[in-house]
Amino acid sequence: MYRKRQHIPVDNHYVCPPARGGLLALATLLFLGPLFINCSPAKNGSPIDGTVTVSEAATYRLTGEWLFFPEDLPPAAVLQSAPSIRKALMLRIPLSWHQAGFHIEGSAWYRLNVDMQNDAIQELQASRQGLSLLLPHTDAAAEVHWNGNLVGSNGIIGANGILLESGHRTAVYDIPLEFIEPGRNIITIRNAGYHGVGGFITSGVFLGPREAVHSLYERDIIWHSVLGLIFIIVGVQHIGLFLLYRRALSYLYFGLFAGSFGLVVLSLHTLISFWYENYLLEHQILFQSLIWIAIFHLQFLKNFYRFTVRFPEKTLMVFCIAMSLFSLTSLFWEQGMYYTEKYAVPATLLSHAIGLVWGTTVSLRALRKGIQEARIIVIGYIVFGVTTVLDILGYLNLFAMVGLTEEGFMAFVFCMGIALSSAFSTAHLQKEKLVHRLRANISKLMQTQQVLEFSEEKYRQLVENSAELIFSVSPTGEILTMNRQSQNHLGRSAKKLIGRNITELAAHETIGRVLLREKIDEVVASRSLVGFPFDFRNILGEPRQMNVLLQFIPDSRNNTDGIIYGRASGYIEDSLGQYLFSEKQTYFLANYITLSDQMSQRLTQHLHHFLTGEQIAAIQMALREMIINAMEHGNLHITYDEKTTATREGNYIELFRKRQADPAFKEKKVKVDYVLTPSYVGFRITDEGPGFNHKEMLRKGASQANEERLGHGRGIQIARSEFDQVRYNHKGNQVTLVKKFELIRERR
Repeated sequence: MYRKRQHIPVDNHYVCPPARGGLLALATLLFLGPLFINCSPAKNGSPIDGTVTVSEAATYRLTGEWLFFPEDLPPAAVLQSAPSIRKALMLRIPLSWHQAGFHIEGSAWYRLNVDMQNDAIQELQASRQGLSLLLPHTDAAAEVHWNGNLVGSNGIIGANGILLESGHRTAVYDIPLEFIEPGRNIITIRNAGYHGVGGFITSGVFLGPREAVHSLYERDIIWHSVLGLIFIIVGVQHIGLFLLYRRALSYLYFGLFAGSFGLVVLSLHTLISFWYENYLLEHQILFQSLIWIAIFHLQFLKNFYRFTVRFPEKTLMVFCIAMSLFSLTSLFWEQGMYYTEKYAVPATLLSHAIGLVWGTTVSLRALRKGIQEARIIVIGYIVFGVTTVLDILGYLNLFAMVGLTEEGFMAFVFCMGIALSSAFSTAHLQKEKLVHRLRANISKLMQTQQVLEFSEEKYRQLVENSAELIFSVSPTGEILTMNRQSQNHLGRSAKKLIGRNITELAAHETIGRVLLREKIDEVVASRSLVGFPFDFRNILGEPRQMNVLLQFIPDSRNNTDGIIYGRASGYIEDSLGQYLFSEKQTYFLANYITLSDQMSQRLTQHLHHFLTGEQIAAIQMALREMIINAMEHGNLHITYDEKTTATREGNYIELFRKRQADPAFKEKKVKVDYVLTPSYVGFRITDEGPGFNHKEMLRKGASQANEERLGHGRGIQIARSEFDQVRYNHKGNQVTLVKKFELIRERR
């Protein structure tokens, strides 16, 4: 699995090259790695006041309080200084001196007192092995001493404490058994910073028997190497998928996100330095990956979720570009690294925290919208959040250090990948099903194409030529189709209604919408016919009472989906009308223009025994015009001049509605008396208005009336041409219309 250990006799410095393994080993480590790494028998030494006690030959985690000398003193001074005379502080590991507020140009010292108990010494002597110290990522160079003896170095520090050559990768320092003494032993680490940046010793500092520490080091190198490379491979794979499916931007951003995370892992654990060691280059890889991973994260969510996701994209882009350019200054400006780590990195990490909170919120919103893949992403956010909080508590010494932040982030990224794969699989399966069904039905469609075309044309003619309002809606109420009778019944074209919700057509906004919604839910649940009367709102805002019949037609492919077909008629057809001999009725109409249409249809529905279709249509038109005249000129007192002016200015509907709501007119009714006998049909229309000079109107011809009144008087002229008698009372607020059937027979 890995190369043979290589010991450097000069400084006992041990370095293990990256491991290589097969795909099965990679997959096993991928899922068992966190358990593999973190289940080592390490004890939490928790140094207090710069001292740790080693009571047995075990591996100790040295996260805690170390003595810190903020000056480059001689090694002997650091080793032999007593608490009463030394100029030392307490500095917690993990914490760099520049994070603690020290700006040190050069080197400083860390010191830890190790009290070796006799039992631990005897166990080491029995196993004939010394101790080893594991130091991960020490910026920017380090020298390790045990009881004043140099046991290893990483990089080169000059005699005056100036950094000559950086060396910051993870390393193990072997301590021979003869250097270990019973009682007090002292570890001193001389650390050189990079122009004020550095003095950084991370939390993974371990002290223990040589074999145990080496094994821990190897597992750590293997795990983080595999982890980083796998994410880079996953990133490259998804970028390749994006190149195949150009519209799938979620693949591109996830690939960049995963690849950036892989570079963060490799650079954070100094694994890049095993191939090419360059302090500035490795830190640039880390900084740039951290900065741009925020953009990739948010862009992935924006393109992945199937609803509008809003976030300050331009602001974040400007921020990332500014941070990226600022961090690049460290390549040619020595102080650039200091200011980058002091300002740019904390600002970037804060943006990540905000992005994670935002991403969690958006994912929960997606989950409420029924996007099941969001559940997996939410789990990833939770795992990453828990591991991060645990490590923060560990850094604050409030909880035992767990060290699972990277594994938690790994789980988060994997959850995103699983969600992406799940969405792709779902779409692919749906596509395959559609293709299979299409292939299965092609032959049938070709055989029945002509029959379907004929049936479609027949159905279209039946629907479009029907006197009823015929429509179809989705289970949510969205209008899918509508025949052209919507223009006659509601004054609205079918094209403008399609796409709107049918509840918007309710005359009574609250009660009507609730009723219609309940009826739609009822027909979906019962799968049966549901009939009910309902008031629609026409273009004038007036109620139009219709009898509605709804029927649910399920989708043959999925019983839970389907379409609701509906029919609405202005009146209930009288199946006994063919046996009617005579009838007499009286109506009192409110001042709604739509009632004129309904009334004219109702009063002529039984005339087909005596008149032709063209004659009935003409009578309907005449009745409609006379009823409208009674409403607008009679009850609502709209004069001819007022109507002419309002018509020219395009606000006649507003004028009509205003008069309808006026208390002086809104209670007035139009009375319609109707009588039908085998020899004639008669209508008497009476309004509650002041009347008008009907003799002058009857005396003038239609052409003269039209010239003077822009179309006024047309109803009277139509009535005179279609009825045998047109008589007004003396006041002019009542007209009697008579059509004789015997005269028709004589003319024939």
